[in-house]
Amino acid sequence: MLSRTARHLTPLRTFTARQASSAQSTQLRQTWARFSSSQSSSPQEPSPNSQFYKTFGRPIAKVFLLAIFTYQLAYYFWVRLEHDEIKSEMRATITDLEARIEQLEKARKI
Repeated sequence: MLSRTARHLTPLRTFTARQASSAQSTQLRQTWARFSSSQSSSPQEPSPNSQFYKTFGRPIAKVFLLAIFTYQLAYYFWVRLEHDEIKSEMRATITDLEARIEQLEKARKI
């Protein structure tokens, strides 16, 4: 159980803690308002980099995406042609081997 003095001082402690936190938040708001108003009161010129990308950003992105698409399309067709070439070589090899097998079977029967 708290002593009589502690019971009487507890509400006073919470009140002073609330006062201190509200004073800090008020000071923070004032500082922030001063900081943000000083930035907006003096308009700055946009940097040349931001101005360039604001003007040419979309066209550069479109060209970049079109280049990627073209590359991927060309790569796909190249791989497809390569695959078809390998497949035709394998079929030619298989046909040659089947012909040799038939010759060997005929030679064996005779």
